[in-house]
Amino acid sequence: VTEADHPYAGAWWPPGHGLGYEHTFTHEVKDFIEAVAAGADPAPSFEDGLRVQRVLAAVEESAAAGSGWTSI
Repeated sequence: VTEADHPYAGAWWPPGHGLGYEHTFTHEVKDFIEAVAAGADPAPSFEDGLRVQRVLAAVEESAAAGSGWTSI
């Protein structure tokens, strides 16, 4: 967050001051709570996470098998 137009800039100090890795978790919790309060499905969803895990499992499988193409 170094520019005033960043979506989370208003929650922190003046533009030009960097945020650390740990602030990402604060933003995630804020977005999650707001989605639940609004009755919306949080994003990313469980299904999104499952797709990522399937890709990561395929990467592991590919690496173990000599780095060939692996179907997902």
